[in-house]
Amino acid sequence: MEEKKKPLIFWITAGLIVVVSVLLAIMNWTETTISFIFFEVRGRLIFILVIFFFLGFFLGKLTSYFSNRKKKKKEEEEPKVTFVESGKD
Repeated sequence: MEEKKKPLIFWITAGLIVVVSVLLAIMNWTETTISFIFFEVRGRLIFILVIFFFLGFFLGKLTSYFSNRKKKKKEEEEPKVTFVESGKD
């Protein structure tokens, strides 16, 4: 089986994301406090940003999963209509 090679634009985009992420980490290394709705988080800003990014990503995927599950269930309940060609010429 032949592996698909990633296009050059993919590697350029991935490299830019890594560079921007490293710059973000270096520039936001200071310790800070963030007040969020009912609680307060204190720590290095970059770690707080990464944690909230992954939390948002996880919640988005979870929401998408349940939404798609409802759609599939609804499609299974609906009767399927098929068209059969008649044998007429």
